[in-house]
Amino acid sequence: MQPMNTTKDNVLKLTNALYFEVDEETYIYHGLSGVITEFDSVSAKVLNTFQQNKTFTRPEIIQQLEGVVDQKTIQQVIDEFIQMEIISENHVKGIHSQTPGIPIGEQWPVQTLVFHLINECNLSCTYCYAGGGDYGKPMKSMAMETAEGAIDFLIKESKDRPNLSVVLFGGEPTMNWSLLKRIVSYGKEATEKANKTIDFSMTTNGTLLNEERIKFLAMNNVGVTISMDGPEEWQDKFRISNNGTGSYEIVHKNAKKLIEMRPSKPVAVRVTVNKGFPSVKDLFYHFMEIGFHEVGFAPVSATDEAFVLNSPELWRLLDDFEQLTEDFVREAIQDRYLGFSNLVNIIVELHSGVNKGFGCGAGLGFMAVSPSGDLFLCHRFNEQQEYKMGDIFNGINRDFQKELLGSLHVDNKTTCSSCALKHTCSGGCYYEALEQMGEITSPNLHYCEWQHRWYKIGLNAYVRIMKENPTFIDRMIGLTPICHTS
Repeated sequence: MQPMNTTKDNVLKLTNALYFEVDEETYIYHGLSGVITEFDSVSAKVLNTFQQNKTFTRPEIIQQLEGVVDQKTIQQVIDEFIQMEIISENHVKGIHSQTPGIPIGEQWPVQTLVFHLINECNLSCTYCYAGGGDYGKPMKSMAMETAEGAIDFLIKESKDRPNLSVVLFGGEPTMNWSLLKRIVSYGKEATEKANKTIDFSMTTNGTLLNEERIKFLAMNNVGVTISMDGPEEWQDKFRISNNGTGSYEIVHKNAKKLIEMRPSKPVAVRVTVNKGFPSVKDLFYHFMEIGFHEVGFAPVSATDEAFVLNSPELWRLLDDFEQLTEDFVREAIQDRYLGFSNLVNIIVELHSGVNKGFGCGAGLGFMAVSPSGDLFLCHRFNEQQEYKMGDIFNGINRDFQKELLGSLHVDNKTTCSSCALKHTCSGGCYYEALEQMGEITSPNLHYCEWQHRWYKIGLNAYVRIMKENPTFIDRMIGLTPICHTS
């Protein structure tokens, strides 16, 4: 590689790169291109210098490594790093620095709608972001005509995309069971006429499931995620019925029945992690013993000090994640799948080389529809009028969509500009930003250090699996069958 023509005092900066080690070997993840590179010991020494102070001139680096690496080699390594865009020179952006833009209208069809079947819930979870399911508004149920209109809207706005998705949500969606059944049947009929396919999934607290309902869900291939928080003493502390009793016993019974009656369609569980949480590893294996296929953990969104995780607890959560990651890697090397979905999400992103301009698809290909037919940025913004994207009757407000998404694009989050996770995290969840930072457009700065360490754990796991069982990840994401642990 020929050295580039540079001025010796140009400012050099480590940019968009995450440095990590596997078995004492040095690797770097380049967040702009998604490339993971292993470095020799000399390159690692130069790289490590930048870790200590992210801005240098060439003479300063040479001085730092005097007697360790010769000057010519240092210059060559720096030139290579610049070409790889691991180092920027005088803040000049490379070709991989281009973030996906803001596709609007015809360029970005809507493919997923979250249906709020009812703004009501039969539980009173103490930390609920939806205010007990009503989102701070008078309780409402979606009418049949609205539901059918929302399906028609989805088919129309999906343009030429053949595969659509509907998420059945609430409140508690099973409280509007007759409508849920109609949405599934009408959705299938309407998409078949339009030569499209439709996939249904549901998030439920599990309290109102019974044999008849489970049969319907199985027959119609509806994916199910159950919200649970842990063993009885922990679940019943937070997930309380409206009459004040605990919910664990009924949810545990119904979850077991659901899992037993539909073995070909795995069931997932979503766990909200609250202040003072038990061992996450113990929680994970508790749910595995029940029979869940995957377990996902999410820190509580509430800002109330009675529930929110403080800094030591966030780091304890990450320590627990690291322990589960070790279990996942061990099983993967033995060609077995362990359903730790937080880690699976990172591994899939790394393997596919994701490059995002937004934290998620909210407001683009993904929206929520309220019981009255209004469209919102996502389900967490349901009934928040300042984030209304339009309605199913008159369509999407394209001017507002363009303005809002422009403000949410990661290129407008200056603190993210040189971050290695710019194109994977992209600033994070908008609702979390609103809750924790006070601004929907803010990156989730309170999670930055945490996210970097978590991604390093994921990178370490990814590299080890690719070394020891390189075909596992292709099979994990569904290209070929794989063995699953019970």
